[in-house]
Amino acid sequence: KIYGFKRTFNLASHYRFCTEKQSPVCVLNLEPTDAHCVLNGLCFELDGSSLAALMSREQSYQMHEVTVHRYHDDGPRQSASLFRAKDHALFRYLEGSHAQRHYMDLCLTGCEGFGSRFLHDFKQSTGFWGVDSKAEIDKIWQGNY
Repeated sequence: KIYGFKRTFNLASHYRFCTEKQSPVCVLNLEPTDAHCVLNGLCFELDGSSLAALMSREQSYQMHEVTVHRYHDDGPRQSASLFRAKDHALFRYLEGSHAQRHYMDLCLTGCEGFGSRFLHDFKQSTGFWGVDSKAEIDKIWQGNY
């Protein structure tokens, strides 16, 4: 887990597209926030060629150095890097889009693989730009938005 960032659906995808809405799918981004806010996620190592490929793919993003805290205990901290979009127009989660829901299902299925607590924390640390109603957010999580 890291502190000082929140996950937000607020970015138009460069390669995920909804043909029904003729619009890019809204994807996750990271935003700086209160230093006490906790964000769960995965940390992994890359070899030199994999890192070069990732840097090429994510060239429109800014890389930030962060301190990673272990998720399940207070074990040793590590340094890591994360990416967040730079200079982007805010983009809203697509209502009624199958392509948008597919992306969300990928995120939720990935989290479920790490347990119900991890999934719960993912939902708690994720927001939606331009969607403020708890009822609408609940619909998004349930797949009925």
